[in-house]
Amino acid sequence: MSRLEDIAPSLSDIPESFAPALRYLGTAIALWTAWYFYTFHLPQIRHSDEPPILPYRIPVVGHAFQMFSSASKLFARGKKQFKGRMFTIVTMGTPMYIVTSAPDVLSAFKMPKDLDFDPVIAQIMGCYGMSREGVEAQSKVGEGGKTFVDRSVEMFKVQLHPGEKLDVLQDVLLKRIDEQLTYEKIEGGMVREDRGEGKVVDMYEWAGTVIIEAQTRAFFDEVIFELCPEIVGQEMIFEEEAWKLSMELPRWAAGKFHSSMDYVRDGLLRYLQLPKEKRKGESWVVTSMLESMEKEGYDANTRAISLFAFYRVVNGNAYKLVFWLITYILFDTSSLLKDLQSEISPAFEPDGSINLDTLFNSCPLLASTCEEALRLTDWSVGMRKVTKDTVLAGKRLRAGRNLFMAYRTMHFDQQAFGTDADSFKPRRFMDNPSLIKSSWYKPFGGATHYCPGRFIARKEIVMFVAILLKRFDLGLPEGSKFPKVDDTLPSGGVQSPLPGQSLHVRVKKA
Repeated sequence: MSRLEDIAPSLSDIPESFAPALRYLGTAIALWTAWYFYTFHLPQIRHSDEPPILPYRIPVVGHAFQMFSSASKLFARGKKQFKGRMFTIVTMGTPMYIVTSAPDVLSAFKMPKDLDFDPVIAQIMGCYGMSREGVEAQSKVGEGGKTFVDRSVEMFKVQLHPGEKLDVLQDVLLKRIDEQLTYEKIEGGMVREDRGEGKVVDMYEWAGTVIIEAQTRAFFDEVIFELCPEIVGQEMIFEEEAWKLSMELPRWAAGKFHSSMDYVRDGLLRYLQLPKEKRKGESWVVTSMLESMEKEGYDANTRAISLFAFYRVVNGNAYKLVFWLITYILFDTSSLLKDLQSEISPAFEPDGSINLDTLFNSCPLLASTCEEALRLTDWSVGMRKVTKDTVLAGKRLRAGRNLFMAYRTMHFDQQAFGTDADSFKPRRFMDNPSLIKSSWYKPFGGATHYCPGRFIARKEIVMFVAILLKRFDLGLPEGSKFPKVDDTLPSGGVQSPLPGQSLHVRVKKA
């Protein structure tokens, strides 16, 4: 008798009571195998002109668990398996096309009618609480033969692209940041410890408090702080809860999400209902948006939600990038901190004032470090709705489905950024300046929706970090650990750290 016969019972030894279970198991395995072949192999024979489906194990559910727990890894797996070609994922029975290469993204940008962004905006507005009538009104062609969304984009460009209006806004914003970054104004909830000789500060809260407050003052009249004095803190809470937006969770399941959104949105509603003479200090773009909506006859709720969407776009990213920049700089084991301090020193005058021209145009290492941190932590969203059957990158796309351009996945492409693309290399963009214009680098999106705020965002971030490195002695408390990026779901911009992983920084006067 063989060893196998010694240790393995024959089928006749299996109790008869197990037979039905084995038959069911065999049937289930056969059905699953048939489903797998039908879903992943047969389509490549019958529909080879469509983007292939990334295999998954559970019918209907598909990639849902991965999509809501590790989307970044999911897209990277698909990119590797299909060698950068477009593919399809399925969440709860719904297919979605995923684009992970720069050539395919550029092709998608050239198809604004077939791959439309407006339905995506309409869906977001609905999640913010805008009525169906309000969404439809903003989608209709109105003043100037354009929709409100198109007119808004044009207004943003006028205000935020280089020119007189940007100069006015920038002066207010940068001055406020300069004023707030003093040792005496490090106070309140951001301070975790104060022993006299120095303070231990929550870096995430410090950056958020200063930048959101400064941006709110730059875009809106001071009266907004009388109407909603907690708007800065509530906006930060909403940003941490915003991942729940598309889930449409009830209030009992997402209390902080709803309460923070309600606070900011209701405060903006009270703001826009003020007479214009009480809002004289607001920016040109806010005035223009409100006047345009009034001309179109939008109701107060529609106007308030539109303003809320604008407020979130303005405030959702800069402070997060400042957080990551300081984190990378302090954890860097090379001479980066000293090199940066040496580089920025000529930009600071003896009287404490800042030579902005020197800071923005003669500090290549700081600029490169900013871009590198942005590359590693940004997850801008390139979502489009396929409005009719069309062809992209040689593959047929079906009308009604969504297409997602995975910019974050592109930022780790080794052919574009080198074999060390997964690592923080502060001199990467300085050593290769052409990278900032690379088609693989899309931190601000692209095409008609190329973020108009990129000019002022880069400047306020550079200035914030430079002031911190000049005015303060920054260090890490003993036992500090590098916080992890929350890359479970795309935020549409710079990602937050995982919950509970903010960084505490020891701060002293320089």
